[in-house]
Amino acid sequence: MQNFITHVRENMSHKAGRCSRIFHGLRVVLPLLAFLILLFSHQALSAPAQKQARKSSASSKVIAINDANIQTALKTADDMMRRGEIDNPLRILLGVYDYSKDVLYTVKFFQSHYEKAVNDPATTQDEREDIHIKLKSMGQLVPKYNHIREVTTYNIGYLYTKKGDSEKARKYLTEVLDITTFSTRKDSICIKAKTLLLGLYGLEGEF
Repeated sequence: MQNFITHVRENMSHKAGRCSRIFHGLRVVLPLLAFLILLFSHQALSAPAQKQARKSSASSKVIAINDANIQTALKTADDMMRRGEIDNPLRILLGVYDYSKDVLYTVKFFQSHYEKAVNDPATTQDEREDIHIKLKSMGQLVPKYNHIREVTTYNIGYLYTKKGDSEKARKYLTEVLDITTFSTRKDSICIKAKTLLLGLYGLEGEF
């Protein structure tokens, strides 16, 4: 009986020692395993998020339109439209639209006042010569920005039509009729705007 008890105690002591070693091993392995899981899960989650953030930042970056880059902006928008994009070229064209309207307003305001000043007897000869130079420059800016505004306004209306926003499409396409020269040519902005408008009104083929 004494031998049996001794054997049981030795067996239990041996098992306790093994459990102690296993527990000690787990105390080392488990924190390391948890660290590795946390590290890889963080990389897996953060990499797409970082990539998405970079992509979002790049696509949402809007460059301020000015006279030096307006043609590049228009070409970029045109290339996007050829690829079937809507939102990105629309964002660019809305910037061009606002800029061109502001330029035309400013130029025409001063053009009108300069023309009055030229004919004012109180204006000196030196002032007249300076004004004539400015009017010549304005004479080049007005047709340039009139054309940009016409094309841009039509394209914005076209994109809103593609987007399914008929209210905004009608707004810009109707404005096209106010700012363009009337033409019966099928490829003219005036006729293309009319075609889109009749579609929006549900009056295709009526006139």
